[in-house]
Amino acid sequence: MAGLPGTQACQNRQMVLVGEFFLAGDDESAMRVGPRKNHDFPAVPCDGIYLDDAVLRWEVLLTGAESPLRHVVPTANDGFAVFAVPQPLCTALIGAGTDRLRTAAITWAGIASEMGDEVSPDSSVDLLERLSALASSHAERGLSLYCWYFAP
Repeated sequence: MAGLPGTQACQNRQMVLVGEFFLAGDDESAMRVGPRKNHDFPAVPCDGIYLDDAVLRWEVLLTGAESPLRHVVPTANDGFAVFAVPQPLCTALIGAGTDRLRTAAITWAGIASEMGDEVSPDSSVDLLERLSALASSHAERGLSLYCWYFAP
């Protein structure tokens, strides 16, 4: 992708988007997570947005760079995917203070709205704050941050 990737929310679309960020010990464990699959991993649910696009956008906003996503389960015809959250984004989420997270979240919400999608500033701030807390706990637990999403 060149430049900033597009962020898309589903409020204006006819799709059902579900997903979550979660901590897992390794790729094999992460592969077993998904819709309607119970697990005990710490997680932050996130519905209504294309999480792969959002992660790339957040990384650019917080670091100024974009890393390629490493898919553990590549997107197939069923619309399901699992990917590892890039380490530079994890580091940025952990190190960003409240003001920086808030600025990135509000900027992301504004860009998404300009593209015709509805992402409220309050919900975007809440999501990035919860994701930051999850990322902070990953180092303490010796786990990696992953994301699964389903976009049929």
